[in-house]
Amino acid sequence: MSNKDSKTGLHPKVHEAQDLMDAGRLSRREFVRFAALLGVGAGAAYAMAGLPAPAFAADGDTMPFPADDADAKAGGILKVAMQVQKIDDPATFSWTQASNQTRHMLEYLAMTGPDNVTRPMLAEGWEASDDLKTWTFHLRKGVKWHNGDDFTSEDVKFNFERWTDPDLGSSNIGLSSISAMVEEVDGKKKLIDGAIEVVDDHTIRFHLTKPVLSFPEDMYNYPTAIVHRDFKAPLDTSMNGTGAYQIVENVVGDRCILKRVTEAGGQPFEYWGGKVYLDEIHYYNFDADNQLTAFAGQSVDAIYDFGVEQMELAKAIDGQIISARTAQCLCLPDARGRRALHRCARAQGDRHGD
Repeated sequence: MSNKDSKTGLHPKVHEAQDLMDAGRLSRREFVRFAALLGVGAGAAYAMAGLPAPAFAADGDTMPFPADDADAKAGGILKVAMQVQKIDDPATFSWTQASNQTRHMLEYLAMTGPDNVTRPMLAEGWEASDDLKTWTFHLRKGVKWHNGDDFTSEDVKFNFERWTDPDLGSSNIGLSSISAMVEEVDGKKKLIDGAIEVVDDHTIRFHLTKPVLSFPEDMYNYPTAIVHRDFKAPLDTSMNGTGAYQIVENVVGDRCILKRVTEAGGQPFEYWGGKVYLDEIHYYNFDADNQLTAFAGQSVDAIYDFGVEQMELAKAIDGQIISARTAQCLCLPDARGRRALHRCARAQGDRHGD
């Protein structure tokens, strides 16, 4: 079974996507996303699409992080206003705020950037079979856990087994990639025997029951943070990650404090992702309605979000507003509520000349 074209080294479906793009039936940016999911380095995918690679990714093929700023200075504390939540088990997180608290400590196999393109993170690359039912992930070598252990395929296998444990109740089991590795037995879903194959210490293969294109993208779903193979909840007693920081204090509804890791297992810690500048990251608990006020008063350096009704205030404050596509939505249970929203939208449009 070959998963790449023998002449070009590309998955055959990359050629199909390129033909669709050339015919005007697939946008160039969608082609980049599609090709990156099929194992083409993001930088190469942008070049194939005739687009410049974005500056926020230093090496579009191997790293998800931007290049170092030549003017950056080491040291300091970043303070962020956000709801500070309970972080018992990353696999059962139900809000992104909790994952924000842990993502500087617990990392992901892949990382989807602001351009909606997925790049390698703890994995250094992946490849798929022609039928998209077999996925092979090549893990990054030289990654250390904070306790000094090497990051290996056994860590990844452990996490997938946890996610598919029906007694855990992780939402990850609903992902297309994970659901294609489980079967229902006696009314409960369980991992299919042989679905996970540890090839070697840094290569792991997944055998699915159906084709899935989104496998690498699924690996940046916020509850898919990779924990150590010996992890036992709650996280407060298992503070061991691969990231540049470690949580040293988490007080629900108050603060979450992270400090830069300098030692791992009694040896100097060298972060695989490059130079680390900040000494600490602090999250302070503020509800959405009060975060912008905290920023305006210079109590914090950044905030998680603010309501649309605060947009004019936000524009008047010296700072940068970064928009993000999100699945968060407002549910309106009846027609009366929907009509009220439509009237509000029309009124806003009249005021802004839309």
